[in-house]
Amino acid sequence: MTRAEGGWADVRKKKQLDPANLSERDRVSIPAQAKDFSFRNYVAYAIYAPLYLTGPILTFNDYISQLRYRPASIETARTRRYAVRFVLCLLAMEVTLHLVWVGAISKAGPDWSSYTPAQISLLSFFNLHIIWLKLLLPWRLFRLWALIDGIDPPENMLRCVSNNYSTLAFWRSWHRSYNRWLVRYIFVPLGGANFRSWRAAARSVATYLAVFTFVALWHDIQLRLLIWGWLVVLFLLPEVTAAYLFPRRKWESRPTAYRTLCAVGAVGNILLMISANLVGFAVGLDGLETILKGILHDWSGMFSPPFRVPRPYLRAREPLTDGETGVLFLAAACSALFIGAQVMFEIRQAELRRGISLKC
Repeated sequence: MTRAEGGWADVRKKKQLDPANLSERDRVSIPAQAKDFSFRNYVAYAIYAPLYLTGPILTFNDYISQLRYRPASIETARTRRYAVRFVLCLLAMEVTLHLVWVGAISKAGPDWSSYTPAQISLLSFFNLHIIWLKLLLPWRLFRLWALIDGIDPPENMLRCVSNNYSTLAFWRSWHRSYNRWLVRYIFVPLGGANFRSWRAAARSVATYLAVFTFVALWHDIQLRLLIWGWLVVLFLLPEVTAAYLFPRRKWESRPTAYRTLCAVGAVGNILLMISANLVGFAVGLDGLETILKGILHDWSGMFSPPFRVPRPYLRAREPLTDGETGVLFLAAACSALFIGAQVMFEIRQAELRRGISLKC
């Protein structure tokens, strides 16, 4: 027995693992045997058809382990349910493209000032959902192909784009297999994240900047993608800072107040995430600036000296100005997001009660 083969056997023996019933983490962390590192296996792994074009990223150790021992997660009923989910997502995309023309509108360079704040926001919101669906469909199609072939790769999209309130958790669940690759080969070697001191925090921010700069260049060499990557890092900081200033352990006696505080922070996170993704994958920085001006048009005119009470409270019969409409809509949207955040909290609590912990 070679040293590598002995190490592989020692790991399994130490952890008392059944090679035919390994978890995904064990299949990734336990190295393949020395005899598995052959040219034939390398070519088979590199051009494995279900994952070669756009499928999820699967490590070599995981691939070889699943070839040797069929994973217990491969079940006919589970694969059929996954196929049904894929078809439903495809139908959702078809219905959206036929009835909600946000892609055509945003690509036509419209005059955003002719839209109401609600229309602009809904255009942006559905634009992000189309982006999510157009990425979800190929990833799930090729993962379904792999499941039919007896290989269980990671799921790239763990949650719907509307079911996210944490910036950090969002990036753990969006293109999950690529996120794991980044953590394993870039984030951890650069030192990871540590916010226990100002020096460590500065180094962690630099690490995040390096990672998201790489991600932006990996997508394409475009200025708006670089800006998107840097904005993502900037928008991570409020959540990290809030977690440091308001630790959960100090609020154990006031769970309702803490949950309300988290929901307020969630509203800010959602607005920041929407803004960053609109810059990177929809309208660009100039488009986002135009949209924000459309929503908050004449904001300063409402409260500039001499101060005046918003018109709805004085003369309800007079038409609202653009600024008043924008502010009222923003307040209503934030209220809706606050309620949505509470629903998301409850979804995750229900998952924990069933023993499901996705960490996102």
